[in-house]
Amino acid sequence: MQQHPAQPPDSPTKITPPEEAEARLRQWGLSAENIRESVTFGDNARKRVDQPWYPRTYAGVAMWAETLAGLRRQLKKLQQGWQIGRTGNYETVYSEEKRLAFAVVAGDKYTGTRGKRHPKLTRKRGPKTRERVERNAEFVQPTLWGTVESVRSTSPQSAPLTPDEDCSTWFLVVYADDDEIRMEVSLARDIGDGLVDDWVERILIPPIPSSGAVAPIESDEDDDDDGESMVFRATS
Repeated sequence: MQQHPAQPPDSPTKITPPEEAEARLRQWGLSAENIRESVTFGDNARKRVDQPWYPRTYAGVAMWAETLAGLRRQLKKLQQGWQIGRTGNYETVYSEEKRLAFAVVAGDKYTGTRGKRHPKLTRKRGPKTRERVERNAEFVQPTLWGTVESVRSTSPQSAPLTPDEDCSTWFLVVYADDDEIRMEVSLARDIGDGLVDDWVERILIPPIPSSGAVAPIESDEDDDDDGESMVFRATS
């Protein structure tokens, strides 16, 4: 098994390597297998529709939708109070008790690995994602390693929020190449110009084999994708 260097104390991003992902996820009552099975579910759906008679975009849309559906099923089966969130058409699975939500997004080739830089999401995000990322700061409890606790560290907003919004929102980031699908569960720190590439914490999940390279394609946020193509073949 590949050994990862220790996280430097002055690093702004905590990186949990694959061999430690299980212990980190267990703090939420989850497992790496919950994540991997969800992505496998999405990839199997992608394979069924990655055929020339389907619209070119459909395989990526199917992979995103079925990965999210798989994650919702996996977490609901745990009987820990996980629920489906879709306030403002922002699709998540969330726990009101844990103050924690997950959304599925596509990342670039640095997803799921400790590369020369942190991964970026593959398209600019809209206002709903910006709200979620900015709200994450309210739930960050910094320690030496930047560990995140799902408790508010600042005063709550004056406007009432629904339970699926009143939480930190982590991304299940997915990237597929011709040989494997890499993934991580990560908490964004800043959205910048819309391309999320700054992270509080990244939990790297062991990859799964793949045959094909279609990235998941998320639904639009208020049609705010800044004209970017949402369809692409992942490249190594």
